[in-house]
Amino acid sequence: MQGERLRGSLGNATVRLFRLVNRAHNRAIAAHGVSAEQAHILAVLWELGPITMGQLQRQVALSSGTLTGAIDRMEAQGMVRRVASPDDHRAFVIEPRVPARKRAQIEATIDDTERALWSGLTAAERKELLRLMDRAIAALEPAAAAR
Repeated sequence: MQGERLRGSLGNATVRLFRLVNRAHNRAIAAHGVSAEQAHILAVLWELGPITMGQLQRQVALSSGTLTGAIDRMEAQGMVRRVASPDDHRAFVIEPRVPARKRAQIEATIDDTERALWSGLTAAERKELLRLMDRAIAALEPAAAAR
């Protein structure tokens, strides 16, 4: 049983929640030959389209080294490719390269897993939790960007 200090810690609860959600996503998505981190990167690219590494880094909140390593592995597997940016010739944009059928399978697995993971909350509770998480993220992003 957790002590009072741990039970009252938003940081501890957030880390535990992340680990549990990430573990469930990794288990579910493994059948498609990708990790939860790779699926998250792909989902961002599918939603936003080709974007620079800097933009992708802000979206997925990974360090530049971790993201570069992930993109290197994904590029070697043919999941993404780097293309010269039309706006800045010093930069590259990252494009998803997953075939449509595999994309549909990955997205369906993500959706099914999301429904299962959050089934203990009502629709209103999920909406409120997301609203609060968005507020917390918005408050934390400037400090993270300054580093």
